[in-house]
Amino acid sequence: MTMPIGTAGRDGDDLLIRLTAGPRRGRFRVPAAEVGPLLAGLSAVVRDEEGAAVGDLATSRSLRVLTGAFRAGRGFVVQPAAFPVAAPAFLVPRAHLAAHYDRHDCPVDVLDGGA
Repeated sequence: MTMPIGTAGRDGDDLLIRLTAGPRRGRFRVPAAEVGPLLAGLSAVVRDEEGAAVGDLATSRSLRVLTGAFRAGRGFVVQPAAFPVAAPAFLVPRAHLAAHYDRHDCPVDVLDGGA
């Protein structure tokens, strides 16, 4: 069973991801402009507290989960298209997050991706 390592929820219109366990702890954000396309099945860039791009968040092929990975030392291409995440660091149930994001209520669990 995959263990919770943090939470994801709405912060204004941004998506805030708080990782409290695992290899990379901290607060990460997906900007509001990228949240709608992400929840609809596309991809987004994960940013750190300073706003620097530090990872990718993409929808799985099944559309069931969002898979997040951190990319050290690589550039990012922000485009409205799906891209693969080879070794996910964390997982978020997409439909569950979308429902809570739309209702402006409590965060959902972020699960360990195994990477």
